[in-house]
Amino acid sequence: MSASRLTYLVALAALTAAACTKEAPDAGTKGPADPWEAPSVTANGETEKAPEDLGGGTLPGPAAGVRRLRIDTLQAAMTKVAGNDVYGAPIFWRVNNRDGFSDLAFGKALGRPDYQTSTEESTVSNALYLKFVGDAARDICMQMAKNDMKRAGASRALFPKAPVDGTATDAEVTENLQYVVLRFLGLRVAADDAMITNLRAVYDAGVSSVASPNGSEITAAAEGWRGVCVTLFESPLFHND
Repeated sequence: MSASRLTYLVALAALTAAACTKEAPDAGTKGPADPWEAPSVTANGETEKAPEDLGGGTLPGPAAGVRRLRIDTLQAAMTKVAGNDVYGAPIFWRVNNRDGFSDLAFGKALGRPDYQTSTEESTVSNALYLKFVGDAARDICMQMAKNDMKRAGASRALFPKAPVDGTATDAEVTENLQYVVLRFLGLRVAADDAMITNLRAVYDAGVSSVASPNGSEITAAAEGWRGVCVTLFESPLFHND
């Protein structure tokens, strides 16, 4: 196992552990609302959860009935977080030019009912679910990074707060880490929060993993943000219903 992969796995475990014991954010300390602070309605028409419901408090154990997102909800959530490409089209998990969560790809394998052999969807995570979520995260995050490379500054979806040409300061990296935690998980966290520290380790591992990642399509810094993106998409906090 490579050192960068080991760093990623350790940081992911630490991020999850830190988030699971984190107190809910104080609503009185929030700044002005921004576009990525939990809208009132999700893409599939359900009531949006408040940030504290997305992992701010101590997560219940299996006995308390923790459920994963249903596939339709997961599909909508990942597409919402990913945003649009530079042509204005939604970014989604592409498998042979199809949506990976559709029934023409892996929707049924992931458990979406077909109302012939099944009428209810299991909401328990299993190895197949985790495998496909990892595949989806890597594909979507690469698309986000590539599209952001064609955008400027605040118009970027994954790294609007930090330049990826090698000139980003520590403060800019930290600010962008706070931004992606809010965008992906709906949580406002302080700059010195354990989640930020652990995600910084993921970012640094991505930046130093290879000199020119994925050819010339994205920079080393963009590769670092792609790693952070994958980590957040794979975090249990993103999947607990």
